[in-house]
Amino acid sequence: MSIISNSVQNNGGGASQEIRSQSRTYRSGNSTLHLREGQTLRGVVSDIHGNEITLSMEDGSSFTGKLPDANQYSIGQKAAFLITSLDDNTIYMKATTGAYLLDMEDTVAQALEEAGLPRSTRNLDVVRSLLANQQSISRENIMASIKLCAQYPDADVNSVITMRRLGMPMTETSVKQFENYQNQTHQLLYKMDSLGDSIAQMLQSIGSQIPRFAKEAGNQLLTLALEGNPTPEEQILTAQMADAASESLLPETDAEGNPLAAETASEEAAEDSQSAANLETASPLARMRQLFSAITDGNAAARSAMSEAGMTEDFRTPFIHEQTGFILSPEERTSFSEQLKEFPLSEEVKAGLADGSVTAREFLTEIKQAFPHMTDEQAGALLTSKAFQKIVKGQFLSNWTISPEHLKKEGALEEVYEKMSKQFDALSHFSETVLGKDVFKQLSNTASDMNDNLNFMKTLNETFQYVQLPLKLQNQNTHGDLYVMTRKEALKKDPKDLKVLLHLDMDHLGTLDIQIARENTAVSLNFYVSTEETRHLLNRNMELLNDAINQQGYACTSELSMKEKDVDIVNDFIAQETPVGDMKRYNFDLRA
Repeated sequence: MSIISNSVQNNGGGASQEIRSQSRTYRSGNSTLHLREGQTLRGVVSDIHGNEITLSMEDGSSFTGKLPDANQYSIGQKAAFLITSLDDNTIYMKATTGAYLLDMEDTVAQALEEAGLPRSTRNLDVVRSLLANQQSISRENIMASIKLCAQYPDADVNSVITMRRLGMPMTETSVKQFENYQNQTHQLLYKMDSLGDSIAQMLQSIGSQIPRFAKEAGNQLLTLALEGNPTPEEQILTAQMADAASESLLPETDAEGNPLAAETASEEAAEDSQSAANLETASPLARMRQLFSAITDGNAAARSAMSEAGMTEDFRTPFIHEQTGFILSPEERTSFSEQLKEFPLSEEVKAGLADGSVTAREFLTEIKQAFPHMTDEQAGALLTSKAFQKIVKGQFLSNWTISPEHLKKEGALEEVYEKMSKQFDALSHFSETVLGKDVFKQLSNTASDMNDNLNFMKTLNETFQYVQLPLKLQNQNTHGDLYVMTRKEALKKDPKDLKVLLHLDMDHLGTLDIQIARENTAVSLNFYVSTEETRHLLNRNMELLNDAINQQGYACTSELSMKEKDVDIVNDFIAQETPVGDMKRYNFDLRA
């Protein structure tokens, strides 16, 4: 029974107030509630709304009244109230010092019993999730939640109820993507690798089973892979090669054999000046980019120490990601060059493939131009070549990743995401375009899932600012997450203050979280590392990193700590932007 017309008031009368044994009967609908002064009402808090609290009592009735300090209670908590006075329309009560708690499972069972609902596995999960999300466990809300979860029978009920609490739009696709993010299976980079393998499998099938389609399929796929401009790294390499050819000199390299960009000191000074000028007016994403740029600039200073620690010897390469020398091993290049001897390709490209200097873009461009001059057998053999498949995959991965240097450029990340979205969509329908029907389900499903991932990320950014960073580092691709921890409202009030978290999954450094706080031009860095070896390595080189950041116009301080917990996108960041309310959290795992 609900008596919502009466008030429950915490009158703070204390022990000195005389308790009379006056009693009254209150009616609500067809039910009757007999109350007397001095009586203690016990039950489970099933809902809290401002200063209104609903108590579901042990006899199955429910009581809604006003309580000034209602926010000190949590849904699911078992509470006790002493009736101190009864008036015609008001029941005065105070909380007893003997208030007690129910075990969570007892609370769940009691809530279903009072709602007259069976204790099915699904129903139990719904109530557990309502409690975990600090939502009402009234009969009405339990019924509404069960009905909502029934619309998504394959989804975890906690995902559905959490999304409803956060006010996020729900579809089959968005619920699936929410679960991916909640379960930390959302990383685009690792799905890119899987998508690249699906492309290779498609090429293998077409080349071996229907070679008459090899030229058409290969041409359309390479047209897609070659869309857009070369990466900045390719452009620098091309310029250096041209300069070297004109001067009959090899391109200048650093100590590790990597091509250097030809930038003058005056250009660098101009960039630094422009960066400082834009610091105060930059958008949040631009400010994140500037901070990330400053941090990654410090990586170069730490490379020598990493080499001393033996962390780079086994994977050092003189090639950039876009070159075939990075994509293929020397043995693979030699074997593939032999296979292509009779193909209608220029000797220059064949030689560049053999020594690894030709880029994937240059090689695939010539292949595309040569398709009309190939026989069906040649085209089929090309598509089934593992080396060719790896080069195609390497070109797509280059399209979908971004280097720290490129990340500094305004609009670069947005451009990469736009290319991703377009190519994921095209790949999801690729076999339909080529063969008139979708026969490569794995390719289609993986590409569609990745496009859904991108769309869901846009939805997330309506709640809080977050972006995945599929990073192209010197010797590896790595997944990164960049979170803005400063709430949007606070950022609007004071755009000079910014707090972000950069999460990186590194092959040799392990998991690395970097919390970055900026106030005007003061920057503080907190590194959270997963291994002692990484902590010692960074500690030895922290001053070099600080100096590199200070040279960007910041005043930098830094600290190192061991990582204690993983980043939880849903609980640590999304929920931060949409708090449940002013209620304190309640731990249902506490037992007597």
